[in-house]
Amino acid sequence: MALSPPAGTYAVLGHIVDAPQLDVVRGLDEPSLVVVSGSGEIESVHRAGAADAAASLEASGVTVIRLGQRDFLVPGFIDCHVHASQWAYMGTGIDRPLMADDGFLAKYAFPAESALNAQTAGEVYRAAIDDMLRNGTTTALVWGSARLDASEEYVKAVVERGGPRSLIGKVSMDRHCPEGYVETTAQSLADTEAFVLRTKAANDALGLPAGSPPLVAPAITPRFLPTCTAELLRGLGALAEKHDCFVQSHLSESCDELAFSSSLFPGFRSDAAAFAAFGLLRRPSLMAHCVHLQPGEAELLLQHGCAMAHCPTSNFFFAKEALPVRQMLQLGVKVGLGTDVAGGYSPAMLVSLRHAVLASKTLQFRRAKGCATLRDRHNLSHTDGLHLATQAGADALGFGGSLGSFDAGKRFDAVVWAAEGPNVRCYRGGVAEEPSDLLHKLLTNGDDRNIKAVYIGGRRVV
Repeated sequence: MALSPPAGTYAVLGHIVDAPQLDVVRGLDEPSLVVVSGSGEIESVHRAGAADAAASLEASGVTVIRLGQRDFLVPGFIDCHVHASQWAYMGTGIDRPLMADDGFLAKYAFPAESALNAQTAGEVYRAAIDDMLRNGTTTALVWGSARLDASEEYVKAVVERGGPRSLIGKVSMDRHCPEGYVETTAQSLADTEAFVLRTKAANDALGLPAGSPPLVAPAITPRFLPTCTAELLRGLGALAEKHDCFVQSHLSESCDELAFSSSLFPGFRSDAAAFAAFGLLRRPSLMAHCVHLQPGEAELLLQHGCAMAHCPTSNFFFAKEALPVRQMLQLGVKVGLGTDVAGGYSPAMLVSLRHAVLASKTLQFRRAKGCATLRDRHNLSHTDGLHLATQAGADALGFGGSLGSFDAGKRFDAVVWAAEGPNVRCYRGGVAEEPSDLLHKLLTNGDDRNIKAVYIGGRRVV
């Protein structure tokens, strides 16, 4: 089966599965057909009569890629929180507290990030990009480092590789950081504005089709409240407004972070209130973690159009708490899913998806009055996890009308999964061989070995 598309219009026939909402999965009942234009836009989706539509297209000379019986086409994964600058130590340090003198930030994050420059960053970022693409991530909200030259290397690497689509931030921080890595306020603001302008220019130079989401775009990125003065935060808010930029940061991540932030900003009742006062809760923006929210804080995020990144893996280690995802979505807050490398130990969104399901189970363990309702309030299935990893992530990043599902007018960012060994078994005459069973096996046991192809904007990149 040839999975590389030709130039011009083509189509894909088979199990074309997406999860546009919680509790909704499409494409499992019968084969579907998706038609992709030469510019990478989905022209049409045929959920019924797909075989006849495919035959008609082939008769007119259009190439139809036919998936195997155990293959699935799913939307590309969207990682809403990932530190590409921390790739070198991924998988270690998570046994330490976040903010201690010998903790995660001091021993691992700051040294790894400060070591990156124009000469060293390219190798790290190319590895991060390859890992993300190999694991099916087609869009990511990315953290660089506080170094302008190093962060620009990530932009160059994405443009060269053709993905993943990246909102990328040069980190800003002007206090409580190691000597030699801490910025002055003026330099942080100047470098941030330079990064914004150069990243926008890099995307403009690509000449992408009208209406297409960017391949690279800048994100204003204050690290978190403890490392930013009020002057820096105010200046970053002004830059976000001036250049209409996405904003990302960490919010209410851990108890030690909350206590420190409260001591530094005593005039604000919460992290969100401080970010809002400085113009950094805006539409679009996203805050990672959000697991120790104060009363009214979620409503404040909703009011300002700020989304959340659910990072279940790192939350288990650092936050010691789980985000009530279903409740946040029901409130109206947009919630995407993040790997949070290197606070999370895997770049695979499938791992984060599974951990999101497990985190929802921990919220059901609590014994309190009315506990019989805990399952309905918190439960997430693995197909709900697929929604979080695709359409919900697109919504959180402001790309919900362009990415996240298979609908006409959206971009064709997609992954071909194969439900095959050694990790997904098949036996003649075996049970659990229906499409829904195979999909569930992939969601629970699949990994990069099951990914046969990855597409961004209709172009195959893996």
